Amino acid sequence: MTLPKHIATAQGTAAGVTVHLRVLGTTDLHAHLLPYDYFTDKRDTTVGLAQLGEMIASARVTSPNVLLLDNGDTLQGAPLADAALAEIVPAGRLHPMIAAMNALGYDAATLGNHDFDFGLSHLMTSLGGAAFPIVSANTHRMDGTPLVQPRCLLTRELTDSLGDTQTVRIGITGAVPPQVALWNKPHLHGRVVFDDMVASLTTEVATLRAERADIVLVLAHSGLGAKDAPPGAENVALQVSQIPGVDGVIAGHTHKIRAESGYSGVPIVQPGAFGSHLGCIDLVITRDDATAPWQTRQSFATTFATTQRRALGAIPVRRMLSDYPKLRLDVAREHAATRRYVARPLGKCGVALETYFSVLAPCAATQLIAEAQWDAARPLIADTPALKGLPILSAVAPFKSGGRSGPRSYTDVPPGPLRLRHAADLYLYPNMLSVLRISGQGVRDWLERSASLFRQIDPGMDQPRRLIDHDFAPYNFDRLAGLRYQIDVSRPARTNAEGDEVRDTPGRIRNLTLADGTPLGPHDEVAVITNSYRSAGGGHMKAPQQAEEVIVAQFSVRDAVAQYISHSASAIHPVVERTFSLMPLGGTQVVVETGPGALQHRCRLDALGLTPMEGTVTDDGFQRFLMRL
Repeated sequence: MTLPKHIATAQGTAAGVTVHLRVLGTTDLHAHLLPYDYFTDKRDTTVGLAQLGEMIASARVTSPNVLLLDNGDTLQGAPLADAALAEIVPAGRLHPMIAAMNALGYDAATLGNHDFDFGLSHLMTSLGGAAFPIVSANTHRMDGTPLVQPRCLLTRELTDSLGDTQTVRIGITGAVPPQVALWNKPHLHGRVVFDDMVASLTTEVATLRAERADIVLVLAHSGLGAKDAPPGAENVALQVSQIPGVDGVIAGHTHKIRAESGYSGVPIVQPGAFGSHLGCIDLVITRDDATAPWQTRQSFATTFATTQRRALGAIPVRRMLSDYPKLRLDVAREHAATRRYVARPLGKCGVALETYFSVLAPCAATQLIAEAQWDAARPLIADTPALKGLPILSAVAPFKSGGRSGPRSYTDVPPGPLRLRHAADLYLYPNMLSVLRISGQGVRDWLERSASLFRQIDPGMDQPRRLIDHDFAPYNFDRLAGLRYQIDVSRPARTNAEGDEVRDTPGRIRNLTLADGTPLGPHDEVAVITNSYRSAGGGHMKAPQQAEEVIVAQFSVRDAVAQYISHSASAIHPVVERTFSLMPLGGTQVVVETGPGALQHRCRLDALGLTPMEGTVTDDGFQRFLMRL
């Protein structure tokens, strides 16, 4: 991990005292500690903090001044976190991710929205073991006291270009999207308040400068967003880069890979997710003499993929772990315990559960979730007078269906035994089951938001056009089982990929009825089984957020799925209902991109009329198919 050429040159030519600081950043690790996929029980060399640790160790060899920071969403997301959950609170053991970060020598970290998924008690217990400061500028308890410290000021002895030691004061603050108060309402309501990110960070940056910070870095658990994002926005990293006094921003949350200068020239790096990339901001700071203030003279942002680690001269993971014998033993123990935990048998399934085509047509994987939700919610609905006599729908989405998560992010479970890891693969998040009372118009608006996943297609166009907008997160593509409707992709979408309303159009949803063919009018009412994230407006879904939430269950949807499988006396066979279809457009050809594993499901390819485009794999690794509408 050598210096960028212009950074190395700057060190040699700057007048006065020059220091190069290399800031390394991780984000959205989601409990991916080892290069291992617990869902498939196979090694995965594209992810894992341990492999980033190889590059971190290499950077410390080649660069004398390294700062290591984490941007949140660290404690949840992989079975390793689920297996550790039951053991941490009663035994007071370190969370495996915290233990690894301690060993790697992290300097500071912030909170992500998913770090709250298991509740406040679990979060605070986990953070209590951190040997580094946790900062969050916009998070406080109901009485106004900070949940964690809003900022920290680190004093570091750095080596300058002449080999002399210089004292540099580095201020660090961070923030989390305030929407987490809604997304995790069952855990956080009446306990924690989340303020606007930009306003809170502006205050803390000014305070750090007043405390004589020479450099200020911001950990923004937030996507880049727009330069003029409104107050309370979820993705504001570009705005954060414009705050006076900021020298660098580590972004995250949206799992994208970005490295650029913000509108004001401040470097921003966003290093993907799951340990796929290591973010790097190189800062060259100078001052004329010991009494002058430090000034950022040059900066450069980049990302390094974990798959590049050998080319970058990184230390092999086994050799790295050998430097931490206790950590190596602990990691081996946690890894073995996690594999045992997710290997628990649940039952059997008579059909394949895959999500390669889940946005083109309903599939068995999401049908299983829909049936599990119906099974778990019916007794609750029967005891709820406000829902008596209403049609019951079940809202489901494919959590792993490519998009910005990449071509390997699909569920693909063959027929046969089902284990706990398969249930976790089908349903990634510990969302609670929720039941809404909603109007027919609300249902239509909900479906219109989901239909924004598709790009607009002109019937009869000469050249096939890509159908799916990969900026749209496919886990926001809800289908409501119990309905029948068509999606007309020749019409413009009402919202963009981020959920912003961009057009007032007739919409794409056509021929909307209940499963028995009864038309669903705007003033009709139905009950919809969904999850706590969606009922709070997660995914920029306004319709479910505006509906009446009648039931919030005390169990997660994932637990409902596991119970549904385990309580079946024989192998389950989800019967896929034709909830939706794409309206025919006279045979117009479109390009569909999905994971290369789709090639193994020939029957599904034939049923959907998908023809592989030979030799055409995208730069991101997606397989292209032709499809006629």
